[in-house]
Amino acid sequence: MKKTLLLACSILIINIQSSILNSASAQEVRVLRAHYAGDIIFQTPVHGLDSIKSEGPGFVSIYFDGGVWTRNAAAIDSLTFAMSGDTTFVADSTDIDASQRVRIVWDGHQVSILNPYSRDSLLITTDSGHVTVKSTTTAHVVYELSGYSDNGNLLFSKLSAPVTLRLNGLQLTSVGQAAIHIDKNQDVLLQLEKGKENRLADADSNADKAVLHGKGMITVQGEGSLAIVSAYANGLQGKRGVVIDGGHTTVTVTADTKKGVKSDMDFVMNDGQLEVTASGSVVIDTADTYATGYDFSYCSGIKAGDKEENSVGHIIVNGGRLTVTCSASNRGGRCLSSDYDILFNGGKSILTTAGAGQAIGGTGTNAKDGYVSTCISADRHVYLYGGRIDARSTGTGGRGLKADSTLVIGHPDADDSLLYLYIQTSGSPVNATSSGGGGWPGGGGSSSDYFKGLPKGIKVEGNIYFHSGHVGVYCTQTSGDPNGEAIESKDSIFIHGGTIEANSYDDALNAAKYLEVSGGKVWCYSRGNDAIDCNAVTYIHGGLIIAKGQEVGLDAGTDAGGRFTLTGGTLVLAGGNMGAWDSPNVSGYQKYLQLSNNGSNGLCVKNSGGTTVLMYKHSLPSNGSHGFVENFSNPGAKPPPSGGGSNSLVFSSPDVVSGSYSYWTTTTFSGGTHWHGFYTGATATTSGTSQSATVR
Repeated sequence: MKKTLLLACSILIINIQSSILNSASAQEVRVLRAHYAGDIIFQTPVHGLDSIKSEGPGFVSIYFDGGVWTRNAAAIDSLTFAMSGDTTFVADSTDIDASQRVRIVWDGHQVSILNPYSRDSLLITTDSGHVTVKSTTTAHVVYELSGYSDNGNLLFSKLSAPVTLRLNGLQLTSVGQAAIHIDKNQDVLLQLEKGKENRLADADSNADKAVLHGKGMITVQGEGSLAIVSAYANGLQGKRGVVIDGGHTTVTVTADTKKGVKSDMDFVMNDGQLEVTASGSVVIDTADTYATGYDFSYCSGIKAGDKEENSVGHIIVNGGRLTVTCSASNRGGRCLSSDYDILFNGGKSILTTAGAGQAIGGTGTNAKDGYVSTCISADRHVYLYGGRIDARSTGTGGRGLKADSTLVIGHPDADDSLLYLYIQTSGSPVNATSSGGGGWPGGGGSSSDYFKGLPKGIKVEGNIYFHSGHVGVYCTQTSGDPNGEAIESKDSIFIHGGTIEANSYDDALNAAKYLEVSGGKVWCYSRGNDAIDCNAVTYIHGGLIIAKGQEVGLDAGTDAGGRFTLTGGTLVLAGGNMGAWDSPNVSGYQKYLQLSNNGSNGLCVKNSGGTTVLMYKHSLPSNGSHGFVENFSNPGAKPPPSGGGSNSLVFSSPDVVSGSYSYWTTTTFSGGTHWHGFYTGATATTSGTSQSATVR
């Protein structure tokens, strides 16, 4: 509600002030200002202003010629327009007299304090290296912190206004409690001074929730560095939110169930570098109140939201460089875990899990529950709009991305270059059995609900929407049925655009209920099963689809009542040991050709007038490329598919109409371009005798 009011107020301000602004001095220009707690936290000239938008749940973004500025709506008091001769760009700065800064310097167990405020408004007491601040002033006070102590800490036990903490070479280790603790619901700006290295840690124990803990919002900015290390608690925790606007922050947590960065509300990354390493493991609680008798608490890199506190938390990445590592000792860990939504708008993120999964309460079909490690895990939606995301999960059952509701990839009609997503899984299943797979509507194993722990690249309980961007998913497993699927929806998949490349041993792309392709480019390659598997309704009316499966290129689920409709698009299905497809009863007005060749030696198809309608050469991806044209990672070579394959191919496009067609099975191509063997603008040189094909 607040963000809506902010935008409405901004429009009102423009109308009310227009006459005043037009009469201002010619030397002054219009500026837009954002205010919070009496400070101007953002300013930019209006002539460079593009737009003001709501950006994700609860956030406001101001787009201007220098970039984008995004904040939680709760952290903005007002937006105003003014005439000013000072057009200096302002972002999260405070104009405070340096002489009014409070300086706290640790020297072992000794602390030096410079406090220009009266004791009545700001009382600072010390006990060896322990510092306690009680502040009743409503002014925005800046605290400059420096020095070293192996048994010191800073506690704000009373705080009446937001504060800025300038870390200017602070090395603080606290024994038994947080290094910095803000015990009141006030926001904190953590300024990392340029060129300064800072470190906060706990030792022996930690009775608090984190090494750096605040009950308000914590915002990190600056050009310095900060290392946070905890062996007993969370690393960095802000109850009302955590925002990373700059600096180089590293967080290391080693205790079971703890979080590197924890926010009961939103986590937002706009700029800077954040590196999180979480090596603690899962803790399993057993109680009759849980559905299966088990409840799991994981050690996560970044966690947003708190169900026990009934607080909603999103993870939003707008920019910067984010690296999160859950090590092999971190069983069941999540790099990013949100009780609500996860949103990527930009930046570069490298997410890695290595911990093994485990079945609980039994083995095989007797397993009641279990856990696996996951790079991106949302209890609701995941939105991937921009940035470069590299997610790898190497432990047994490990997953790249999990969403309990929907996954949206790219904006409609956006350029594909705005988003690169690369996911790799390499662990074997936790508890796979040979119970078969595939019956409508569930697929992916038998209908029983025992825990399998299959290593999925993308697993979504609801719908998946592809609009734009480059998506590459590679599951390296080499045997097993069922096993890791590259992209799976337990509901429906809609492909409207983008570039999708899926390579797996099990199904490369699986939709339980509905698959629709209307645009984009799709390459699916299964080394042991179906390239594309839809267990109910398949509708293709656009786009380019190239699919090769060791069993079939496309399984439309006709053996379980599935329906297939073809009204557009270009479809190349290369056959496996069960043919190019499952011979569905095709409805729709677009024709297709069924050829007795899979294109391994080059395939050229011409109509009766001699016009070429298909140039295709199937080749196995190798040398670490996994077949991906646009991947920015190279995790190693991929094995070729096992077993033989029948010579069969299905081809359909708007160029296939009534009439006779001829095709050559040995062809070389020169010039032009190709995408996974589908050539355009090339010259085909055929050899041998042609064969005829009948339009169907």
